[in-house]
Amino acid sequence: MKRLCIVFFIFVLFFISASSVYARQAKVVWVSDGDTLILEGREVVRLKGIDAPETRHEDERDQYYAREATLRLEELTMGRSVNLKLGQEPEDRFGRTLAYVYLPTGENVNILLVREGLAFYYPHGVQDRDISSKILDVQRRAMRNKEGFWEEILGMEKSGSEYVGNSRSLRFHTHKCGYGQKVAESNKVLFQNLYEAFYEGYAPCRRCTPWPLADD
Repeated sequence: MKRLCIVFFIFVLFFISASSVYARQAKVVWVSDGDTLILEGREVVRLKGIDAPETRHEDERDQYYAREATLRLEELTMGRSVNLKLGQEPEDRFGRTLAYVYLPTGENVNILLVREGLAFYYPHGVQDRDISSKILDVQRRAMRNKEGFWEEILGMEKSGSEYVGNSRSLRFHTHKCGYGQKVAESNKVLFQNLYEAFYEGYAPCRRCTPWPLADD
């Protein structure tokens, strides 16, 4: 009986410790782009499982819809306390905290941005399967309804081109991309168009992304 109590006590301590690591609250003091928050204490949080159009620096032009995504994230989180859910991979290679972000209402910001066509599903590393499934589901709905950037992205001339997917990395490439040309035959998936690639839950390679620049 004594041994059972000790085991139970250790389990409770582990649960409390895990909860404190994987769920916490913090205040947003800055929004740097459509998928990145700056918290009090200068902690940088990258919204997990999604990617928004890139905001460029200096004289480079933003990607299409980058400003809209940034402004919406500001509207949702700026100056507010949000809840962070971390996972087994708490940081990316740049040292940014990877998290699913929740509003005080309980709404998942990552899912909301994808649902409104302001960000797309970005599978990477160890992710929550249930949340990933929801993100992909709302993306498919946003694509069908042409929400946010989808009307422009899926209406581009190059959206009808064939793309090469890598089933291991879940990235897709143009045929001219060096990374795409190196995909092993066993991992190679061919998509007839951009719609098909995004619908199946693949994300564009950053080196050969077909995403247009703002004002193109």
